[in-house]
Amino acid sequence: MLRTIWAIIVAVVVTIPCAMTVLFIAMLSSASPLIDPVIRFWARVVLWGAGVDVRGEGMETIDRAKRYILIANHHSYFDIPCIFAAIPQPIRFMAKKSLFSIPIFGWALARAGFIPIDRKNRRTAVKSFDLAVDRIRKGNTIVIFPEEGRSREVAMRPFQRGAFLLAIRSELPILPLAIDGTYEVLRVGAKRITPGVVTIRVGTPIETAGVSVRAKDTLLEQSRGQIERMLARSPAT
Repeated sequence: MLRTIWAIIVAVVVTIPCAMTVLFIAMLSSASPLIDPVIRFWARVVLWGAGVDVRGEGMETIDRAKRYILIANHHSYFDIPCIFAAIPQPIRFMAKKSLFSIPIFGWALARAGFIPIDRKNRRTAVKSFDLAVDRIRKGNTIVIFPEEGRSREVAMRPFQRGAFLLAIRSELPILPLAIDGTYEVLRVGAKRITPGVVTIRVGTPIETAGVSVRAKDTLLEQSRGQIERMLARSPAT
């Protein structure tokens, strides 16, 4: 329990100044390259406070000059800082609309180009995907959790098709990510944070340029298959 209390204190202490810094930079320029190092610093401090060690596998697959639609499994709130800490890209997420109402933190999210989404409202969800395309054109990699929520079990929930329609529309390659270990750190419903190692495994890019919308289910199956195979690996392999 002491670790959990310490992790919460660290998260609060680092989030406020980082959010204010991002807000200030983004007010000058929402596309400033100075935003991403601040976000990455925030993520690494949060993980340090929780005793989480993030390791990457297959990072050489990532072309830093390219942008991607990152598709990842989702077990924990810690998935987000782990991705920020591990992936060397200017990353933006689709986040719950309610987060954008939080003073300073929510304002920073909006200014920095994060994308609010209300999955219960189809009309606003479509607008969110239009906004995601705009963010992509500005040079950001977009992360989407196609399970549309954290899984309560080790097994992944069914994938929704929206992420793959966005990939087809943007013509960016899909990059599957397997996040292994956050379920043990803080699963859904858990009251305590358990320090541990989280491994981010990077899959093989799946090209979408020129792909028909009718191929969305094929893209879904290919992405899910890669993530399942990566999650099945032991840490030693």
